[in-house]
Amino acid sequence: MLIVVLLSTSLGAAGAQPPPAAGSGAFTASTDADQRAFVGIRAGTLGVGLEGGYRINDYLQIRAHAAGLVYSDDQTVADIASDFSLRLASVGAGIDFFPFRRVFFLTAGARYNFNKAVYNAQPASDYQIGDNVYAAADVGRLTGEARFAPNAWFAGAGLAGRPWNGPVEVSVEAGIYRQGTPSISYEVTGLLANDPAFLADLELQVEQARRDLDKYDSFPLFALNLRYRF
Repeated sequence: MLIVVLLSTSLGAAGAQPPPAAGSGAFTASTDADQRAFVGIRAGTLGVGLEGGYRINDYLQIRAHAAGLVYSDDQTVADIASDFSLRLASVGAGIDFFPFRRVFFLTAGARYNFNKAVYNAQPASDYQIGDNVYAAADVGRLTGEARFAPNAWFAGAGLAGRPWNGPVEVSVEAGIYRQGTPSISYEVTGLLANDPAFLADLELQVEQARRDLDKYDSFPLFALNLRYRF
């Protein structure tokens, strides 16, 4: 009889234990009511910047973020070797959905996009512009610019949690960033700047440059975020 009573008491005590916190352990989900807001820094394929947000409940979180970066390289655009500069700058907001109330989340949102590419033709004796070859001295400085759509969107998934239940949160996310086909323009400083035949060839150059730079229409989104929750 004593064994039965002790066993019943033990089982009753075990049943009275509260369920474990979401994501409890070394990597804890940020669901505490007193630590729902956060500020932080982020780095990834959109650049380096800041973010802030608020965990509405166990399932939903809103965020605002801004980032930028300048990346320079030598690239061939429309068959012309160029000094290429990709200038990233964007601000936006999104919503995170935690389907399991733990560290995994789905994310989507929109950004106001200032991204553009600027490329200057490298020095050469002549340039192939459209269907014809022109002397570099007559062309002068040849500068192209690709501007992407101001309205962009992103979607992806990630993990976010606080190591050992502290106030610092680490988040990593990956997905896709869509900013649309670029609009292309050229600036020419030489004698041919107002020549109708040259300008007709330059329009062909615009179309070829658009095809070359269309690879930036969509690209992988990756970000590592370090936050402080309060």
